[in-house]
Amino acid sequence: MKLINISMNAESFAILEKCAERVLSLRKISTHEGFGVTLEVDETLSNERYIIVSDKDSASLRAADNLALFAAFGRFLRLSNFDGKGGFDPFIGTLDFTPKKKLRGMYFATHFNNFYHSAPIEKVYEVIENLALRGCNSLLVWFDMHHFESMQDEGAQSLAKRLHNILGYANRIGIGGSLTMISNEGFASSPEHLRAEWAVQNGYHASPDSHYHVEICPSKAGGIEEILRERREMLAYFSDLKIDYIVYWPYDQGGCTCADCAPWGANGFLKLFPHFKTLVNEIMPKTEIILSAWYFDKFTSGEWSGLLDIIEEFPYVLSFFANGELPPEIRERGLPESVKFIEFPEISMWSCSPWGGYGASHLASFLDRNHATGKDIYSGAFPYSEGIFEDANKFIELALYSGEHETAIDALRAYMKFEFCIDSDELFEALRLTETTLSRKRSRPGDYIKVTLNDPSEVEHIREIFEKYNAILPENITSSRNFRIFYLRAIIDSEITRNDGFSIRSEICQNAMKELDKLYYINKNTLPCVRPATGK
Repeated sequence: MKLINISMNAESFAILEKCAERVLSLRKISTHEGFGVTLEVDETLSNERYIIVSDKDSASLRAADNLALFAAFGRFLRLSNFDGKGGFDPFIGTLDFTPKKKLRGMYFATHFNNFYHSAPIEKVYEVIENLALRGCNSLLVWFDMHHFESMQDEGAQSLAKRLHNILGYANRIGIGGSLTMISNEGFASSPEHLRAEWAVQNGYHASPDSHYHVEICPSKAGGIEEILRERREMLAYFSDLKIDYIVYWPYDQGGCTCADCAPWGANGFLKLFPHFKTLVNEIMPKTEIILSAWYFDKFTSGEWSGLLDIIEEFPYVLSFFANGELPPEIRERGLPESVKFIEFPEISMWSCSPWGGYGASHLASFLDRNHATGKDIYSGAFPYSEGIFEDANKFIELALYSGEHETAIDALRAYMKFEFCIDSDELFEALRLTETTLSRKRSRPGDYIKVTLNDPSEVEHIREIFEKYNAILPENITSSRNFRIFYLRAIIDSEITRNDGFSIRSEICQNAMKELDKLYYINKNTLPCVRPATGK
């Protein structure tokens, strides 16, 4: 298969060529001869529309822009058939496609020395390329300030450079960059007399999660000025990039429970917003702001009610309603059509800890439940990603938001067909069942962790099928990361169950987890929440 550039940007085309070489060589397909694929930017098209026209000898891809050509090429590959041994049956026909949702993003959590934080940067670039092939058009990251004295810290410089490289590479493909930031977060050097409060008081029934006690109170004299000074210092490092969105965030470690700020989401958070908006307009005038309602009404009450009173002042609002359960205020009052809701779906941590510690996870049924309620509410999404173990969930979310597939189950099957080079009912059923075995709980009856799967009834069947196809499929496919982490998941769950929940009793299990360590680029600084639970 040979790519032929008609009018694609030279830099984007060079990246696509490199990406195609990686993807097709895995399937034993040459990228230097044979089937021709022409790539053309057509300025008469809009809204990331693309048109594929293909027969048995060649394919023509026309798209609105460079990024849409990535999506068109990815779609052509998924519509075609590969056997993993060099066999290739091209899609034959015409497809005229415009994505359903405007924003089809992804959030990379670059912390805890997880994959995005520690892997060689070229490996992160490969994940970005794969997202572009699936129709992703915005990449969100967060510069966590709390453990640095200032942007001059060596660690701050290192993280800023890594995030800049990640977003810069996305920009080169055509993917817009996005930044999230906690509204009142501060450096470790934030003035003590300006720091926010976190005590259970003034209507709070719980302290905000993960408060680092360096956050800044905007209600104290000089507080707003200090927040803006520290934020300006950080934003300057990203001002040369194409940043489409900044997400203004209320909680995790953010917030303030003092009498002048509480309840944060309907008071201090909103009073600070105009000052934040002015700063963003000054430094990044083309960047739009998304107001996040994350954790509203979790620690106190009245936050959703207060936001809804003025919600039309904010063109974008980000939220996540697990299992499609809307807050009572929204059910009662509804949402104005002028506000675009952006989803922040959980695709990494749901039902399982450590995240990715047992291999691949998909959440197709869970994501279908969310999508059933949210598809008419949300204008786009930034799924929350902690690593590569939930690659299937990335695929599912982008397929749902683009409209490539109507259900997560259908998307999961398409994922298997392309990534494993097979369309098998037997293997798909085993793959689907891994969601039922994901949920588990942990205890420590002695020196070692005991893991109990909530529903272990299918683990032996899943293992049997994955071992069968591990022997049947070409070695280049079974050794590929996306197949391997599902295979290792099947082995680990089975071995845990066979050994009464103690992975330490099984050398097979320990070796499988150590292999995951290598795939995730685990290092000595990686926190237990994002790595396999080997040993004690």
